[in-house]
Amino acid sequence: MFTVSLRTFSVRFVLIILTLAFAMWAGMTGIAGLYNFQANSFLELWHQQLSKNNTYQTTDDDYQTAVYASKRAIELTPYNGDYLTSAADIQMWQYRNNHALSSAQKSALKAEILDYYRTALKQRPTWAYTHINFAVSKVVFGEIDTEMQQAIQTANRLGFNEPDVIHITLELGLQFWSQLNHSTRLTVASAVERSVTWQLNEKMNMKERIFALSLVGVYHLEKDICPLLTPSSQADSNMCY
Repeated sequence: MFTVSLRTFSVRFVLIILTLAFAMWAGMTGIAGLYNFQANSFLELWHQQLSKNNTYQTTDDDYQTAVYASKRAIELTPYNGDYLTSAADIQMWQYRNNHALSSAQKSALKAEILDYYRTALKQRPTWAYTHINFAVSKVVFGEIDTEMQQAIQTANRLGFNEPDVIHITLELGLQFWSQLNHSTRLTVASAVERSVTWQLNEKMNMKERIFALSLVGVYHLEKDICPLLTPSSQADSNMCY
């Protein structure tokens, strides 16, 4: 009788501990979400203000509040890759829009942004948009290097049919074509091909086609892209003669 009661008590004790642990985890996750929401709300507001006034500058108090909120979200749930990239976005805003920053301050922000992205990529290596946004960050810093190009290649492998991945690939890849290695050029050419042969609906097909081919034309890369396309895509593009 005593043994059965002891076993019952032990089971209940374990369940109580597990329940309390779950409650603590849920509470921390919820609070982290609120902090991240606060940080993103600031960023959204800043973008809205900048669209109305291209000289808009956020106040230092607002910036520091957003940074604090983003860092608290990470401290509470360090395994959440979204919060890491949100923190990177806050610091990228500061890097690109605060023209009073010293070179040392910009260098520190750059290192912090890249660190956020590298950590996020370790946590979720299969997220195509994290890879492509990391590539964008590298371009902002003028780093058209192997790491940046690998990010473009990985993003396209993981997000082969993701429209925004394709768009960003075209925007970056065609602009910096002369600096790309052969593997990355093949990836960019593939993005062109996917846009030309897109199968959604007539309106979307034409939109994607025009977007890709207009960029190829802007950078006068028809002679570079065409040999990398399949014969059928060369014919469909109407730019390969």
